[in-house]
Amino acid sequence: MKKIYKILLISLAVLIVVVLGIAIAASPVAKSYIEKHDRELLGRSIRMERLRVNIFTGRLRVEGLKIGGSDDSTTFFALDSFDMRMRILPLLSNRVTVKHITLAGLDVKVYQRGNAFSFDDIIAHFASDTTAVTEPAEPSEPWEIGIYNIAIRDGHLFYKDLELNAVWGLNDINLQIPGVYFGGEKTDVGAVLNFAEGGSLATSVAYDIDTSEFDIGLKLDGLMLTSMLPYFRQWLDIGAVEGRLSADVRLQGNTEHLLALRTEGTASLAQFALKDMRQQPVAGVDTLGVKLAEGDLGRMRFRFERFYVGGFTLNAELTPEGDNISALMKPSPESPEQPVETASETGPGTAPVLQIADLEITGGKVSFRDLTMAKPFEYVVSDIRMRSRDFDPSKRNNLQVDARMQRTGSAKLRWEGTLDDLNNQNITLSLSNLSLKDFTPYCEHFTAYPITGGNLTFRSQNVIRNRYLDGTNHLDAFEPKVDKKRKELKPEMNIPLKLGLYVLRDKKGHVKMDLPVGGNLDSPEFSYRKIVLKAIGNVLLKVVTAPFSFLSGGNKDLEYITLDPAQYAFTSEQYASFDQIAQMLRDKPEIQIALTQRINLARALPAQSVNVLRLAYHNSLAAADSTGQRPRLSMLEYEKLQQVDIRTPAVGAFADSLLALRGISPLGMSPNAKALALYRDDALSLLRRMMASRDKALGEYMLTTHGVQAPAFRLQPMDSVALTSYAGRDRYTIALGLDGETIEIGDDTADADGTPVDSNDSVGVEVPAATAADSTALPEPAQQK
Repeated sequence: MKKIYKILLISLAVLIVVVLGIAIAASPVAKSYIEKHDRELLGRSIRMERLRVNIFTGRLRVEGLKIGGSDDSTTFFALDSFDMRMRILPLLSNRVTVKHITLAGLDVKVYQRGNAFSFDDIIAHFASDTTAVTEPAEPSEPWEIGIYNIAIRDGHLFYKDLELNAVWGLNDINLQIPGVYFGGEKTDVGAVLNFAEGGSLATSVAYDIDTSEFDIGLKLDGLMLTSMLPYFRQWLDIGAVEGRLSADVRLQGNTEHLLALRTEGTASLAQFALKDMRQQPVAGVDTLGVKLAEGDLGRMRFRFERFYVGGFTLNAELTPEGDNISALMKPSPESPEQPVETASETGPGTAPVLQIADLEITGGKVSFRDLTMAKPFEYVVSDIRMRSRDFDPSKRNNLQVDARMQRTGSAKLRWEGTLDDLNNQNITLSLSNLSLKDFTPYCEHFTAYPITGGNLTFRSQNVIRNRYLDGTNHLDAFEPKVDKKRKELKPEMNIPLKLGLYVLRDKKGHVKMDLPVGGNLDSPEFSYRKIVLKAIGNVLLKVVTAPFSFLSGGNKDLEYITLDPAQYAFTSEQYASFDQIAQMLRDKPEIQIALTQRINLARALPAQSVNVLRLAYHNSLAAADSTGQRPRLSMLEYEKLQQVDIRTPAVGAFADSLLALRGISPLGMSPNAKALALYRDDALSLLRRMMASRDKALGEYMLTTHGVQAPAFRLQPMDSVALTSYAGRDRYTIALGLDGETIEIGDDTADADGTPVDSNDSVGVEVPAATAADSTALPEPAQQK
């Protein structure tokens, strides 16, 4: 018996020695095996400074671990130390219990090129080991797994996208996970990540592996957006982005139903700035704050308690090539058309719900530059304030915007409408006390007139019903003043702006216009700006082409004064027109009015030559007095003379005898042609004297009756060349003048009755002067009314 005990004791001693030997040799053997077979195990080089394994305490410690990159020239994974302790006895009852895992000095470098990552070969290596088909194992008792006190200390993660040249870094990674459980308990994960460029991320994750429910808390503090520039550039052509992003968000849901995610929390953005490729600032925000009260991805319901923006800035610039805002947008790549899914295929959708209880923007500033014109336009709208309560895109909203305009003035905008139905809107705009001088570049571009003074008040309401605009605009300019027209410019609208504004101005210095606007928004020719400008231009043109009608409220229009070339006295209707002109000069004392007497000689000379022929025939029958002068005709005698028919044989014989004396054959000539051949020069001289006499009588009437004279009122005779070539109507034309700018109202170039002029009756026919006519025998014209 003693021998048996002795053998057992010796065997036990040998076993203990063997176990101790294995325990002692396990660490260096395992280290040597791993390093020797690293390519088989991982596909990468593996090196360790030290590996310790204690099979009695269940402890594993690795120090100085390094895993090489795909080409072994870099280090993919490095670790100062890894320490793990696992309980051994629970393994006998299908329980894995790890008391703690600690990773210290973790350093990971990840590179990406397109869709490929620097660790893809490791994933492929393990994937190749699982291709073999194995027989399904018989079911066994489930294992319970619990891993406690997982910690990462002083970790570092480096990431670089080689195509975008984007670099990310996480420094001082500290992760604390109280436990990860596979068997009924909830997993609780907490981590603190410090970004290399600034800012940190703290997380708390509670996860139940049995129910797949999770509760995640994310607290982002001061993430610098500078490092996100390469990602912004995937969609925007920008030169720089700055700002600090912070958030405190809670996410709840189930990993098996991620679309039912529920969220709440706050987010803020500070000192945000966006610059274009020229490093010019485009947009910025001092402070942006969002408080999400309810976010339900499953029901598409998002309810915000507050959305606040402070210190918003926008710099917009318009150039001949386009605008700087659109230039930021990269064109979307063309993609093949996808088949449209029908309702039966996709099922009924859930209408999204967005609600913002308090929407507010304060301290906004918009700067606008228009470089498309000869003179750049620059304008700043500051102190922009926007407020809306209970904002909901699916409901009718009321939004108010107030702002301070450049130099002087303010703006108010009121919007009532539904974002889900842009076809029906109501927009009211009010601009008060704007300095007109700021808009000189636009005024020069469209009219060639620089603005030198004046203030503007503008009220506008635009109602859109079923994509059709019905709007009204009320414009009130006080003391608007423009300088002389710039002759070197070619404006889009040729209107006499200075004269039009003066005529429009009332006694108190106001220029008021009502400008209705309407049109189909879907029309490709629809442009609100062009419609308004065209309406203003039409008003100004109407004013300067029919100023008398405008001043009299449309009751008394006066574009010109019709004349009879042979008339000696003005009619009552003509005198009424002269009185209307005098009234305008009293109402508008700074204006000048010039009348020009225009006679169509091509028509007037033949008729006047006939009158001279009648007079010559009358004189040939009448006896002269003792002085050799024939008596002047009385008005009654002159009217009877007009009734003499020159086609009678006696008058014809008289004309033929005079033509024979001049060596002109009368054969084939009409009576009118005979009169023109004989008395053209006499008729022309008579017409000129009659024109001069009418001008003299008109000037005396305006002076003696109304007290108006030059320069306020003047008569502008036509020169000989212009008179000879004039082919319009017989009338006085009216020209308005102001500060050297003159415009003639009415149309004086068209032939009123369209009667063609006989080439044989042309005023250009040269004939000898007649001697038988004595035009001094005609009655004198009346000098005044």
